[in-house]
Amino acid sequence: MGLFTPEIGLIFWMLIVFLTVVGILGKFAWPFITKAIAEREKYITNSVQAADQAYQKLESIKEERTVILAEAREEQNAILKEVQLLREKLIDDAKNQARTEADKLIADARQSIQNEKELALKEVRNQVALLSVSIAGKLLRKNLEGDAAQMELVNKMLDEANTLKN
Repeated sequence: MGLFTPEIGLIFWMLIVFLTVVGILGKFAWPFITKAIAEREKYITNSVQAADQAYQKLESIKEERTVILAEAREEQNAILKEVQLLREKLIDDAKNQARTEADKLIADARQSIQNEKELALKEVRNQVALLSVSIAGKLLRKNLEGDAAQMELVNKMLDEANTLKN
């Protein structure tokens, strides 16, 4: 039982040693410890503030990113609309140009047909004139010898004209 119940002298010397150790620690060690704890507390406070600032910056960057993405989408839509309008304009221009060229080709073809028609009419007139001259020549060459000969000549000419017509 002596181990569990210390004597008064032992308690006294233990108390003196304890107070001496506490005094030495209080004089030399605790100022450094409290200073280190205060610096650590200040560092943690600064770190928390820096983290809050970084978080706020991150949130503002996220908001800016959202705004920038929205602007980019709007710009993309505007560009796509512009491209669509340009495409439609090019298609309309191509159609108009094709129409213009087709109208020109049709007008050229009509003019060509008209020219061919006029040439054919001139040739028919020339043929008629030649035929008339030929008939007149034949009439003049042949002395009309009588009414029977004249009737025969007129019938013959009519037959030739019918043959030429067919």
